[in-house]
Amino acid sequence: MKGLGVFGLIVVAALVITGMQSFFIVNQTEQALVLQVGAAKEAYNEPGTNEAGLKMKLPFVQNVIKYDRRNIGLDIPNIEVLASNQEQLIVDAFVRYQISDPLAFYQRLQTQRTAENQLSQFTNTAIRNALANKLPEEIISGQRAVLMDTIRENLSESIAGRGIDIIDVRIRRADLPQDVSERVFRRMEAARNQEAELIRANGDKQAQAIRAKADRDRTVILAEANQKSEEIRGEGDAKRNEIYAAAYGRDPEFFRFQRALIACEGSLSTKTQIVVSPSQLGLCDEFIDAAKTSGR
Repeated sequence: MKGLGVFGLIVVAALVITGMQSFFIVNQTEQALVLQVGAAKEAYNEPGTNEAGLKMKLPFVQNVIKYDRRNIGLDIPNIEVLASNQEQLIVDAFVRYQISDPLAFYQRLQTQRTAENQLSQFTNTAIRNALANKLPEEIISGQRAVLMDTIRENLSESIAGRGIDIIDVRIRRADLPQDVSERVFRRMEAARNQEAELIRANGDKQAQAIRAKADRDRTVILAEANQKSEEIRGEGDAKRNEIYAAAYGRDPEFFRFQRALIACEGSLSTKTQIVVSPSQLGLCDEFIDAAKTSGR
């Protein structure tokens, strides 16, 4: 009986070990590759799929390798680059990648450490090639987005076929030695001053053109206004003469009297000073008599 008890324990232990070797769990953040004698048999939870959970495999015959399913970041510091003018820069880069094909990744690279060593070499080469035909001020200034696109494309081509997708590449720092930095910033300052002078000259030219157009428009508007005012004045004079003619036809005697008063008023300015005796208070009588005599 004691022998049967030991045998039973052995059987149970063997069943437990077999069960543990037959099942494995794939987390949401992982992807798994099932190998049999070194050859890949099955992949689970690859990017673009949703196969996380409890999985089965043949015990003792098959084994499982797991890779990260998320985007992975890789720092690549202290890349020495020679710009197009042979000035040296020290560049720190950052690469974000994803293992998109675990089978190709295993066949070409096997481990993440090997993959990151190759990524570092390829990134180093891609950055040097992209920056070699650029001046330091172009690298330091606002052209980094275009440079990053070029570097990412070159890196993707270099790493192709290894089960890796390059998500992004960034230059986090591009430093110059102190003496080189001063020369570069002096050149950048001179270029910006030249650009400012060009913009200022273009602005002055545009301002002159605008002022000339404004003067022309002013001349045209004044001429049109004067012409319009003359037309209105002519129409007013015609209307006035029409009214005078109508008034004369209605009462000629009153009209002549009014015209005499207007003539008298016109002969005296606002500041005219006249000294007369009491017998000469009828200053406008002679204008009235003249109007009666002439019949106007």
